[in-house]
Amino acid sequence: MESTTESTWMRRLVRVLACAAVALAGLVVAGCGSSSSSSSKTSSSSAPKMGGTVTILDVAGGVDSLDPGYWYYNEDYQELGQTTQRWLYGWKDNTTSPTPDIATGLPVVSNGGKTLTIHIHSGIHYSPPIASQTVVSADIKYAMERCMTPRVGNGYWGAYYNNIVGAQAYAAGKATQVTGLQTPNPTTLVITTTVPVGVLADANALGLPCTIPVPQSYAAKFDTGAQSTYGMHEVFTGPYMIKGAGTGTVPTSSYQPGKLLLLVRNPSWQRSTDPIRHAYFDAIDIKGGNDITVASNQIIDGSDLMSGDFAAPPTSILKQLVTQDQSQYHIQSSGGNRYIGLNTTIPPLNNIDVRKALSAVIDKNALRLTRGGPTIGVIATHFNAPGIPGFDQAGGVAGPGYNYDTNPNGDLALAESYMKMAGYKTGKYTGPPLLMIGDNSVPAANTALAIESEFETLGFKFTFREVPHATMLSKFCLVPKAKVAICPNLGWGKDFFDAQSMIDPVFNGANIIPVGNTNTAQANNPTLNAEMNKAVELTNPTQRAVAWAKLDDQVEGQAYVIPWLWDNEVAFNSKDVNGVTWKFGGGIWDLTNSSLK
Repeated sequence: MESTTESTWMRRLVRVLACAAVALAGLVVAGCGSSSSSSSKTSSSSAPKMGGTVTILDVAGGVDSLDPGYWYYNEDYQELGQTTQRWLYGWKDNTTSPTPDIATGLPVVSNGGKTLTIHIHSGIHYSPPIASQTVVSADIKYAMERCMTPRVGNGYWGAYYNNIVGAQAYAAGKATQVTGLQTPNPTTLVITTTVPVGVLADANALGLPCTIPVPQSYAAKFDTGAQSTYGMHEVFTGPYMIKGAGTGTVPTSSYQPGKLLLLVRNPSWQRSTDPIRHAYFDAIDIKGGNDITVASNQIIDGSDLMSGDFAAPPTSILKQLVTQDQSQYHIQSSGGNRYIGLNTTIPPLNNIDVRKALSAVIDKNALRLTRGGPTIGVIATHFNAPGIPGFDQAGGVAGPGYNYDTNPNGDLALAESYMKMAGYKTGKYTGPPLLMIGDNSVPAANTALAIESEFETLGFKFTFREVPHATMLSKFCLVPKAKVAICPNLGWGKDFFDAQSMIDPVFNGANIIPVGNTNTAQANNPTLNAEMNKAVELTNPTQRAVAWAKLDDQVEGQAYVIPWLWDNEVAFNSKDVNGVTWKFGGGIWDLTNSSLK
């Protein structure tokens, strides 16, 4: 999920972009996919070591929230999701399909695809202060319900859970529970939907953090008011927990937003019952606010260090890294993109020709240089990403062929012609300044300044503010009432290995919500909405790919956003660390399976 910045919306893909020009100052990294396959790197000389403390250095904002109901970004998943919690379904390192985690198996589908029966393991304990309490099916029901409330601010429930019977009524405050979520006994969850939902039947959408159990008897008192405070009092089911949280409150000595997050072993977790996580480290220290150059050098030359919420290291450092020790770096397609968000409810962005003009004027190659050049990704021509079903059917790397997307260097003359079609006789914008909110961390800040400069060639003026990453999302770009016209530092990664997760959350009008709004364009085209809703019901993988490829083409034809990069994840570690990357996260670390050598 995600309009995101350096955390690049959550979740990511699997396949290296065919080594997609991983070029760096004349240096081409050969076999760029192989180094990201951690299991193939582990050998007798670098076997996993049990114990020790690893330190993760963040440059950008790190986790956006402690609340699992909110988690939707890569760093949320990397630093908290995989480490501190177990999910109904999880994701092993090298798999593209969900693995039963708390569940005992895949959903049993009946009633024409509209009823799913899921059984869960008994005996999974929560962390202190409720260590005697075990996970029951009602805890997962409550977790999914709270994701539907504004006080949690979840960004994806509308895309995947909206067709559960009673979900819409519950979200609107018209019901006290979701009637389509039933728990006939402590180890059984039954989900009933109004129509078949392909990504529920195959468990893909049940492998998201909304299925992390939350015990109502403990959490309800925190789930009141305008915003839940459960995250600061959270209990854990995974191998790690926030240090000191066993008292019932997360201490400031262990968590300071953007600066510090300390994880220690959860005494309630049992390795023998967890099919996904090994948990080699004794402790994980996450430290934020680092200078990108200083942190890069510390990781490369130091000990027990890994990159965290991090852009690619500076070009000179990356060149040094890839020429010295291949075990220290991992370059992998993120399975996502970077794009410029255009709010179509704010004039003149409600005019499709103005949006096409802005698309045409953007020099995508110049934007890529602000982040490090070809090493960090491939120029994007449409929204869906390489490796996701439907990508090839939508034109592959070449894209659908719209003229405002075909010149990677931008085309001012074409842009001016679209402005004239929009009613601006000189080809230049003549209206009032527009509000633009960018990320203040490097390199995102440099990208935003470049975008502002390129739009100004068409006469646009801006009230431009740069704010911290988390603030950009939670206070501005994901909040419709903030009335932000342009968000230059957004990105999206797949929620799982299905094209719906790329298109539906970002462009379906049904997903426009007051907080955590992933449809930042506020696209609400009745025809496209209806086609997306039909595609949701398809259960045949080939039919789904074709249907979502058509929708990918159509949303690009509406120029709701400006995708400019299919990015790579660049992760690196000290020489004494076995870094294991996570396919589900598109190349971010799996800290539960990484280790010291």
